[in-house]
Amino acid sequence: MNRLLLDVLKKKYFIPSGIVSYLYFKNYYSLPGISCPLRQITGIPCPTCFLTRSTCLALQGDLEDSFKMHIFGPFIALFLIFWSIKSFKTKKFFPFSMNEKFLIIFAFSLLIYWIFRMFYGFPLG
Repeated sequence: MNRLLLDVLKKKYFIPSGIVSYLYFKNYYSLPGISCPLRQITGIPCPTCFLTRSTCLALQGDLEDSFKMHIFGPFIALFLIFWSIKSFKTKKFFPFSMNEKFLIIFAFSLLIYWIFRMFYGFPLG
């Protein structure tokens, strides 16, 4: 049994499916997580606050509450599922090529959404 576990751990392409599994079961079993350090120190939510909760809700099929928590959550959930499938097929940890333009657009969109939320409120006050 230990040999099997070690063989699985050596195969990094299992990590994306582990992340999806963890996020799926996080709300059901109250699994631990990390609180936002910026919000803990300053009281101001960061651009990704509530993104984990939103992703968990999307993975569980609750899209309405997922969109209420963070609009990027369902899209992150879809990406994680796609990443898991692609990793298994290619046997690579990260089988995508990311370009700088995509990352800039994603970061800018996240920042605009955060500014909007700062003026119109966050889901939990």
